[in-house]
Amino acid sequence: MVAEQVFQDTRQAQRLTVLVVEGNQAAREKVRAALGDYYTLNFVAGAQEALALARTHTPDLLVTELDLCEGDGLTLCAQLRDMPETERLPIMVLTSRSTPQDKVAGFLAGADDYVVKPLDIRLFYARIRLLCRIKGLERHP
Repeated sequence: MVAEQVFQDTRQAQRLTVLVVEGNQAAREKVRAALGDYYTLNFVAGAQEALALARTHTPDLLVTELDLCEGDGLTLCAQLRDMPETERLPIMVLTSRSTPQDKVAGFLAGADDYVVKPLDIRLFYARIRLLCRIKGLERHP
């Protein structure tokens, strides 16, 4: 049993950390269902809280909604790109905004990927894995 616990702890320590910036509880639960078994997830509701956490505990990946309780996701992306400690942080936008103009604005603000809600859990997980692979972060099977 001790060896199994050590294996579990080691596996947990090797997980990538994803900071999810999302104020909607139902959306948080969908993200948790898609990624919770594979990544360490931290959730915050607003842009300022995300910036503060990213400065002190830089995640491996950030997923943000554009419409936030506090601030907005586009400004958050731009601010993260301007900070030396997060300028290369992989950022995925996860939002219900789906026009071409919204997508272009997301990429111009610094997003690496743009996923439109409603969330398909399998596609979302695959896009996260792809973004990690592209950024050279992937650590799990």
